[in-house]
Amino acid sequence: MNQPMKRAPRVHSFLYIYRNHTGEFWWCAVPWLDGHGRRRQRRRSFRDRRYGSKAAALEQARQWRDQAIQDPAVRAAMGDRRPLMLYASDDQDDPAENTRNPFGLVGVTVTFRDKPLGGNFSVTANRGRKRWFSIRRYGGFGAFKRAVIQRCQWVGAPVPDDQELRQRYQHWANRNRHVLRRYGLDP
Repeated sequence: MNQPMKRAPRVHSFLYIYRNHTGEFWWCAVPWLDGHGRRRQRRRSFRDRRYGSKAAALEQARQWRDQAIQDPAVRAAMGDRRPLMLYASDDQDDPAENTRNPFGLVGVTVTFRDKPLGGNFSVTANRGRKRWFSIRRYGGFGAFKRAVIQRCQWVGAPVPDDQELRQRYQHWANRNRHVLRRYGLDP
């Protein structure tokens, strides 16, 4: 369960391919990592006039893109080599002692707000993927469980059993009972 999950990049038909309508050409910008681990871009344009039509230029752009993403430096920049995991490292005995990661689960956090009074469990994965689950709507454990299930779906990890989730939530809720009451939420 503590092993990182590797995710395959999703290659859709217009991944890294863009259209310039005024210049009448397609262009590709494929990311890659240089020797120092910095992101760079390989670019190439495909003019409609050179290939005979808009569709032919697009097909050439796709072929160039597909060939370019076979390069290991490009695959690394796309993210399939970056492991995503559910559990934080086990270097501490009690994950609830850590204020940055009180549940011991990567990507699952709790936030509280004053207007309207309440709180959310938020879950993140990859860059830009984020979802919130209301404690008021789902209850404390229900919102936490939904956040963990969503994280597991995003990273491809198996969902922990209900007993483990309940134990992690109860440990956190007991330590933060005063915060939950302050925001009008039941632990």
